[in-house]
Amino acid sequence: MDVFVLPQRLAACALLGFVCAASAQSATPTDAPLAPSYRWRIELSPHTSHYSYNPEHRPVHLVGLEREASDNSFYGMALFSNSFGQDSTYVYAGQSFYGVFESLPKVYLKVSAGILYGYKPPYENKVPLNYKGFSPAIVPAVGWRFDSGWAAQMNFLGTAGVMYSVVKEF
Repeated sequence: MDVFVLPQRLAACALLGFVCAASAQSATPTDAPLAPSYRWRIELSPHTSHYSYNPEHRPVHLVGLEREASDNSFYGMALFSNSFGQDSTYVYAGQSFYGVFESLPKVYLKVSAGILYGYKPPYENKVPLNYKGFSPAIVPAVGWRFDSGWAAQMNFLGTAGVMYSVVKEF
């Protein structure tokens, strides 16, 4: 058993508990692009499409939590199984952009940058600048906000693929 599996499972439990606690607090309106306080988001990804076939690829699943400020900056953490079945983590900060397209007001753009952990031997060369499982990452995304506080989002994973997510704001 990998030495990092237990801490990641504990972190996943803590993450879900944190979401429950955040949702118990009064939520900010999701129809206002610039809410007066912080808002929370949980992201779940059931599927990732890879740009190229590799028989070693495994299903990728993700659960993440973000906190966004009134200036649309955010930070968060995501726990996921990478393309090679290894438990992985992404800790990041970023910026959301709402109302970019006047004719499509529900479309938003996001970009995050952070540290990725989890690509270990023999797959350490599958992400650039990997050092002992740690590597930098930049993830652009595009999404569609629904009126109910839900969103559908696509995260672009460099030259590897596209991750499809469902997002809930609290």
